[in-house]
Amino acid sequence: MEALSGGQYRPLSEQEIARIHEAALRTLEETGVRVGLEEAREIFRRHGASIDGEIVRISAAIVEKALGCAPREFLMAGREEKHDLKLGGKRVHMGTGGAALTVLDPETGRPRPGTLRDVGEIARLCDALENIHFYLRPCIPQDIPKESLDINQFYAALANTTKHVMAAAQSPENAREIIEMAAMIAGGSDSLLRRPLISFVTSWMISPLHFADETTRVLLEAAGHRIPVALSSAPMAGSTSPVTLAGTLVQVHAEQLSGIGLTQLAHPGAPVLYGAIPSMADMKLMTYLGGGVEFGLMNAAISQMAQYIKVPNYNSAGLTDSKIPDIQSGYEKAFSLCLCALAGSNFIHHAAGMLESMKAVAYEQYVIDNEIIGMALRL
Repeated sequence: MEALSGGQYRPLSEQEIARIHEAALRTLEETGVRVGLEEAREIFRRHGASIDGEIVRISAAIVEKALGCAPREFLMAGREEKHDLKLGGKRVHMGTGGAALTVLDPETGRPRPGTLRDVGEIARLCDALENIHFYLRPCIPQDIPKESLDINQFYAALANTTKHVMAAAQSPENAREIIEMAAMIAGGSDSLLRRPLISFVTSWMISPLHFADETTRVLLEAAGHRIPVALSSAPMAGSTSPVTLAGTLVQVHAEQLSGIGLTQLAHPGAPVLYGAIPSMADMKLMTYLGGGVEFGLMNAAISQMAQYIKVPNYNSAGLTDSKIPDIQSGYEKAFSLCLCALAGSNFIHHAAGMLESMKAVAYEQYVIDNEIIGMALRL
């Protein structure tokens, strides 16, 4: 698809972008990141990082070397070419997202656990909504065994939409199985490499600054197969990151640089998405807040940080703290969707369907959000 370009909204000045980047580099060099996985520590060690137990300190020179390898643009293909996404620059794409446990039943309107059928039926619905550009698995099916969850959710999605499909894998073995299935659908491994129909989201970072062992293994597996992968880290200001918005941006930028560093040192040129999703905590209840206007503000700012280092970005907009499709959900979603679209975010997930701070989805919300996204694209 021919994407529209943003970039008109720039909450950070050039000087502020440079200060955040420099502070993040200093964080990696002085504080470092905790890396429990020996395989990952060894990759950093071979390239000159300082290792102290599980603490890895990464110099600016190592970061710059890695950034020099990361692709500035790459394709995330649909099963039909009209749904191809060319990631990079300030081109804007919006789609679904989430790992909701609850679905508002379209017949009864009451909440219930998500099912594999929901993954397929929401995919079919989104396939017909013109402003939803990709399909990231929106809910966790709770009617199938955990050990067969990954392959089944990818299959249910691919069988019901011709748009690009993204989801998670719980182990490297599962990731390989999914890649093999996608290669069958694409017409072979070479065809999948040329036109990657799938991608992975890896929540490899436990904020603050702590690599999750098993997800880091999945990240390296996907990168090794040259399948696009989103480096998802989602610190909450006041909880798992500094209470100031600027401090949270420094931390999440450092986290992203460390993840890009690992993938590019291990597999130079592997397609990765800068996947910062900065958010904030409710300081009374210490719960996640997705509907505050600062959420859109920070995710727009993080788009500028990704553009600064010239790596395509994945971020979040379209969240709400409302439990139902109502006035609150409408205005909270509209703010963040407009801010991130106008900032030129490349791959905006959570843009459709989400309710209750990512805990729930509703079928009718996808149709409503398709309209809101269309208005944001018009801007």
